[in-house]
Amino acid sequence: MKSKNTLQAKNYLRVFWVMFKIGMFTFGGGLAMLPQMSAELTEKNKLMKQEELTDAFAVAQSLPGVVAVNASMLAGYKLGGLPCAIVAAMGSALPSFLILIFVTIGYQAFIINPNIAGAMVGIRAAVAGTLAATVFKLGRTSLKGVWGWSLCAAALICAFLSVNAVYIIIGGLAAGIVNYFIEKNNAGRGDPGEL
Repeated sequence: MKSKNTLQAKNYLRVFWVMFKIGMFTFGGGLAMLPQMSAELTEKNKLMKQEELTDAFAVAQSLPGVVAVNASMLAGYKLGGLPCAIVAAMGSALPSFLILIFVTIGYQAFIINPNIAGAMVGIRAAVAGTLAATVFKLGRTSLKGVWGWSLCAAALICAFLSVNAVYIIIGGLAAGIVNYFIEKNNAGRGDPGEL
């Protein structure tokens, strides 16, 4: 009969390996990780339910830091508490860390190579296109009514005026809280209009 510690160690190794594979083959940021996490954690390994993973991703996106690591850590916590959360975060972050070490060591050789320089032009264009598509998708779902579009316009103006992003986010947070109380007050008076 295996001891509890042996079973725990095997579970931690399993979670580490699953997150390592996800981290190794996720390109395009944290949101690109969701389909792979869903396939590995909910379908293939049946470690958690889809609803639990979706909730973990929703929380991960609202926290500061790297979405992929945040989501891995929250999923790991759900699977086995704090130790498993740490193992999951290490597993998802390690592939990027190792690749960055390799790229950093060879950076000077890469940067003067015309083939690599050409590839970087293509990568920058692809990243810009991917970001534009993400902004468009977020805008379609997030910008509702005059209030949302006004807040977005104000944030854009602040960004173009080089206002620190932290202040823009804090301003959005404050404006959202004020809007919540205004809407709550209007709903209490029976005013159905949206700001």
